[in-house]
Amino acid sequence: VGFKKEESDALLNFLYDHIGKGADFHVRATYRPGTVVVWDNRVTAHTVVADYDKNIRRHHIRLTPQAEKPIPATEV
Repeated sequence: VGFKKEESDALLNFLYDHIGKGADFHVRATYRPGTVVVWDNRVTAHTVVADYDKNIRRHHIRLTPQAEKPIPATEV
């Protein structure tokens, strides 16, 4: 908010690149029966790598906590 389009694009491209290539803050979970992985979608960029055994059944549940109201960037 408040940046020229060129500045905004440059900053966002930097941030997306940083998220995608910053190996010092990546987590790679290895799924085994009983594995539980939890993350907060408000502050996490995540993706799935489909390199697990397709014969092992995995169960996914999405939880949405009722926490404090998010503050939009326009109100900061």
